Amino acid sequence: MRKIQCFIIICVLSVGLFMAAGPLAPEAAQGDLWKESIEAPAPDFILKDLEGEEVRLSDYRGKTVLLYFMTTWCIKCRQTIPYLKEIHSKYKDKDVAVFAIDINEPPSRIRAYVEKHQLPYRVLLDTGKVALSYNVIGVPTFILLDADGIIKCRQCRSLDMFLEKSS
Repeated sequence: MRKIQCFIIICVLSVGLFMAAGPLAPEAAQGDLWKESIEAPAPDFILKDLEGEEVRLSDYRGKTVLLYFMTTWCIKCRQTIPYLKEIHSKYKDKDVAVFAIDINEPPSRIRAYVEKHQLPYRVLLDTGKVALSYNVIGVPTFILLDADGIIKCRQCRSLDMFLEKSS
């Protein structure tokens, strides 16, 4: 009986210490990410694509930009491919740029994924710093920027509606 009481006390104390320590997420993700990020300027970045060419976000001012944070192991990301291909095809001639940003995976794995799924949009390689600057806490994450580089929506339920308005 005494062992059970000790175990319960240890569990209660552990939970209390855990609760007092606060969230384990990085400081950037602890705030109200929805209020912080909508209508805010998008953080600029420079990332390389699979060919080693640099892409600077600020070079795309004047265009609507869809940032799609993903990984090759994400099942939901694979299920999203047909939709993204459709978005890319429909808007590529309307000043809309689509970038898939793979988070922290080897280029060889990403290259095989791109070839297997015949991705028509550019895939950029992120070590996690860009994802952190955009408060990405899971994949897939969609972030839509207007032509002025302002974040218009995160995880937009009606991406087409936003894209129609801006293109």
